[in-house]
Amino acid sequence: MTNTQETSMTESTETAVLPPRSELTATRLSRPWLTWTVFAVTAMTTLAGLLSPAARAAVSRTPGFFDGQWWRLISPILINPEGWYQIVFNAAALLVLGTVAERVYGRIRWTALYLTGALAGEIFSYATGNYSAGSSVAIAGLLGGLTAWVILGHSRLPAGPRVGAATLLAGAAFLVVIGDEHGAPILVGFALGSLMLRHARRTGSPIPTAKQVDPHS
Repeated sequence: MTNTQETSMTESTETAVLPPRSELTATRLSRPWLTWTVFAVTAMTTLAGLLSPAARAAVSRTPGFFDGQWWRLISPILINPEGWYQIVFNAAALLVLGTVAERVYGRIRWTALYLTGALAGEIFSYATGNYSAGSSVAIAGLLGGLTAWVILGHSRLPAGPRVGAATLLAGAAFLVVIGDEHGAPILVGFALGSLMLRHARRTGSPIPTAKQVDPHS
């Protein structure tokens, strides 16, 4: 068999396994409206918190949660009160990771990853007595979901990124050990993302590759 024939057979096999771009839902390949909406809402509530200490105190993570202020289990992700470095970092992470996650998982699963990560991070924070606020724990849930997408091979990325994703997962476990609130949501996001991908594969739902997620591909 010639090299040309082998190359042709490889390309045909890859084309057969990869879901055609046309099969991916319009929601996944359209503009990431959900990511932008969450970005805008978080920006507005963060600004309100910066302008009003009372507003910031009303949604931050405090011991008041244990006195029946149940909304504090989720409300801390609405503001980033620790300064511009937190605001800029979390905004950039949301726009980048959120956009990719929305195209990979779709909006409903994106929401599940975001909120599940938030809950995992907030519960861990209350358990360790870390009283503050920030959207990074919710974003960590998206990161965990994307880690599953890469490690399980659905992204069709080469070995390097998969090793990097596995290293990130090990780092998340280490964060849990040292009491950092970002480790738990990454691990929970990975577990939930793995279940979502397994269900999609079992039901024959198309899972975008990295190339298909790229709007310029």
